[in-house]
Amino acid sequence: MGAFLQVDRRAEIFGAAVTIADLAANSFPEHQSASAHIYEVWEVLTRDWCFELDPVGSSMEYATGVSARFRDGSVLHISAWADCCDGTGCRHCCS
Repeated sequence: MGAFLQVDRRAEIFGAAVTIADLAANSFPEHQSASAHIYEVWEVLTRDWCFELDPVGSSMEYATGVSARFRDGSVLHISAWADCCDGTGCRHCCS
């Protein structure tokens, strides 16, 4: 697991030692923030964790990455970036 993943357990509601965010971090075994795009990260989260992800409580920031909140209250912060998102032609901003 890369150094650019951080699990925040402060709001976890069940008192579990292992949270959903801990488990979700395994969806990114070779994460490198220099090459991770925020929309690709979001696609992995919605594909692998669609039933546990809280999309309303989650956020994406072009400069810092994705903060994914899960139903147990835990949050996984993932460093990522967005290079084009200005309408220049990537599949994310042109769809």
